[in-house]
Amino acid sequence: METNDRKPVRLNLGCGESLQPDWINVDLYGKPDIVCDLQVFPYPWDDNSVDEIMMHHVLEHLPNWWDAFVECSRILKPGGQLHIHVPDESSTSALTYRDHHHVFSVWSFHGIHGGPGGANSWAVETEDTVPLAMSSYRRIPFTKYNWMHRLPWLLQFCADHMRGFIWGQEFHFRKIGE
Repeated sequence: METNDRKPVRLNLGCGESLQPDWINVDLYGKPDIVCDLQVFPYPWDDNSVDEIMMHHVLEHLPNWWDAFVECSRILKPGGQLHIHVPDESSTSALTYRDHHHVFSVWSFHGIHGGPGGANSWAVETEDTVPLAMSSYRRIPFTKYNWMHRLPWLLQFCADHMRGFIWGQEFHFRKIGE
């Protein structure tokens, strides 16, 4: 019986100070495992060579987020996972930080397989250019509000009645194809 002892290639792109064990931590600043400017393409990985990518509060900082998204799809193996966290469009922090270039919602990925449908035909026409399918999406409170999960009624009240209650969003994609 043959076993595959190969370690999965897992990239923590734009890691900042959040270095993750068992991941290859990548950033232009700090002390990552690999120094890389995520605004320069192509990324230094071969096509279909990466098993999993995490981008935790990175895309909103990139002036050209779509090309970074496409580049992630290029380097992911078929079946590979891409996990993206960004601020919610309802958060006052979404565009008030001077280094945030973009605001995201589920509609930002319109036209992606498994993503939201709608009337923007240009997005549907380009869906085959990015071989990613949205596997899940959810709005979540930022980490500092995790204690509120113990009081779900309070969490919902704050979300409904407090302007700028800081939500985040999680997007999970899977590379489709051969």
